[in-house]
Amino acid sequence: MLANIQAVVFDLDGTLLDRRRSFEGFIRDQWQRFSHVLQAVDQAQYVQTIVERDRDGYAPREELFTGAVVRFELPAGLDDRLLNDYRAGFPGACVLFPDAIQTLSSLRAAGLKLGLITNGSVRMQSRKLESLALSPMCDTILISGAEGISKPDPEIFHRALERLGANPTQACFVGDHPEVDMAGARAAGMRAIWRRDPTVTGPVEADAIIQELSDLLPLLGLERHGHRN
Repeated sequence: MLANIQAVVFDLDGTLLDRRRSFEGFIRDQWQRFSHVLQAVDQAQYVQTIVERDRDGYAPREELFTGAVVRFELPAGLDDRLLNDYRAGFPGACVLFPDAIQTLSSLRAAGLKLGLITNGSVRMQSRKLESLALSPMCDTILISGAEGISKPDPEIFHRALERLGANPTQACFVGDHPEVDMAGARAAGMRAIWRRDPTVTGPVEADAIIQELSDLLPLLGLERHGHRN
């Protein structure tokens, strides 16, 4: 159990937001919307190709659809149309992990301060947060595109702590990426909680490991309804 935690800061994609399920669902629906030009491409093959090129959101957005257009010999300019469709529609297709809201509510009920740090553009990330109704549940939200710095730079973690009025030794960061989240948080003096990513092989340096978000509650000495044990 981690003792004396007064503030919990979260990553968004892959931690609160089930990005893999959201992205696969969006691309599957995209194939349907563009079926008049994609009908010669098997839907499952299209989805697999785009998911691989996406690299969990870390690949450059401008290149997301270009390789698929070339590979499947699709009409010139279709990559731009598919990219615009992604930028316009993906935020609304995003879904949280099933226990996200209840976990956040329990932490708030226990009196902990809550923050969120996410790398990405202001337009995309803010629209995700709006669609997921997460903003009212957080005391502060930092988007790298607005801050001019991104994880794993310790400075963005320090900014979150300053806005929460929290000491790093009494704060923890919850994320899914070993370097971007865990190494960054630890460099800022926070305790790092890794939400296990089954695709990650090898050891991950973290102060604690959880399988599900709700595992945070007993880890922090809380019962499921949000009160201290």
